[in-house]
Amino acid sequence: MDEKAILNDTLSTLKAMSVNMTFALNEASCDNIYNLYYEQFKDINKYTKLVYDLMYKKGYYDLSNVEKNKINKVLKTIKDELK
Repeated sequence: MDEKAILNDTLSTLKAMSVNMTFALNEASCDNIYNLYYEQFKDINKYTKLVYDLMYKKGYYDLSNVEKNKINKVLKTIKDELK
């Protein structure tokens, strides 16, 4: 695996862990467990952001400006599909 694949896999795993931790937080049976899970949840999200920032810095993510008309076109398409 190359570096990009490893980072992408890491980011995907961290995102999945974050989602699962949300369920765990909602179902925590007492305050002590909730607080323990919440600290882990904050750490997972911190590392998710760090990995994303690293991938952006290395050029694996491209954030470019999009023209307003393109955004409106996509928004219209989504609204039409939801009808």
